[in-house]
Amino acid sequence: METHDLLIKACEDDNPNVRKAAASALGDLRANAAKNALVKLLRDKEPLVCEAAVYSLGKINAVDAAEHIAKMLGGDGDLRKGIMQGVSLRGDEEADKPAPGGSPLPGGLGKKPTTNWRVRKAAALVLCRIRPDVAVHPLMEALSNENENVRVAALTGLGNMEAEEASPQITELLKSESWEVRKSAASALGRIGRASAVPALLGLFSDPRFAVRIEAVIALNHIKSEASLEPMAAALKRDDNPDVRRTLAVAIGNMKADQSIPALAEACKDEAWQVRKAAVNALGNFRTRAAIQPVIEALADQSDEVRMTAATCYPRMAAAASTEKGSDGA
Repeated sequence: METHDLLIKACEDDNPNVRKAAASALGDLRANAAKNALVKLLRDKEPLVCEAAVYSLGKINAVDAAEHIAKMLGGDGDLRKGIMQGVSLRGDEEADKPAPGGSPLPGGLGKKPTTNWRVRKAAALVLCRIRPDVAVHPLMEALSNENENVRVAALTGLGNMEAEEASPQITELLKSESWEVRKSAASALGRIGRASAVPALLGLFSDPRFAVRIEAVIALNHIKSEASLEPMAAALKRDDNPDVRRTLAVAIGNMKADQSIPALAEACKDEAWQVRKAAVNALGNFRTRAAIQPVIEALADQSDEVRMTAATCYPRMAAAASTEKGSDGA
């Protein structure tokens, strides 16, 4: 029996964790023969199983399953509207819970059962990929609209949809005369997450608007390309806005590259306490001896916020360094 046949059979397992794992594996294997089994899992009672099945149908580019996936959006049947709403969901688990005093069962009081937000979002994102004609292409056309607000709204939608095919057009809008369009374009590229956008985003470090520079850093934080480390470290030293420098410190720390420790150590002496706090916290991500000294010095910082952050980071860094020392001596 072939591997994909075993996985298809596992989609009927009594254990939902097995069904979920099988659905995910079928997508990773690009097993087109699994389409029917995955469509069947869209009706699974466990939302995480449904979610895995939806994403796997997207991976095998099951265009003919779009109708089944669309049903997972819920709503009034307007596909474009359902996609737009679905991609913007942000994980409010409370929305899936019954109201106080209400029935704990779905569909009470004559209402239709609601679809789990994670499943709805997965369905919306997958439909964007396999049916770009429904929502992605119209929004791409809107990027050339003369109305600035329309362009901003289109950028937001395309970013939420993680619409990779729109990246070239969005990148061009980083040169827009409108700072709000430039900011929205940077945000969209960050959500899409393609490394090819890094050079253009780095170009925004010289943007006259600090809000645009911050959004560029946030986008680079999402993409996490090694090519952005050195330019971000340089910007951390020279940018004249403390909010930008603070955001840079956070982004650099999130990448956890040892080569950035000197830049973060220098930022621990920044004139703005918010930047110093962010730099100390970022150094706490490393758990290495090289990052400890600036944190020790920060224990005597004039800002109580910085001192508290240093006091929180130091113990775990010291413990990690001790473990590292023991390993070296073994």
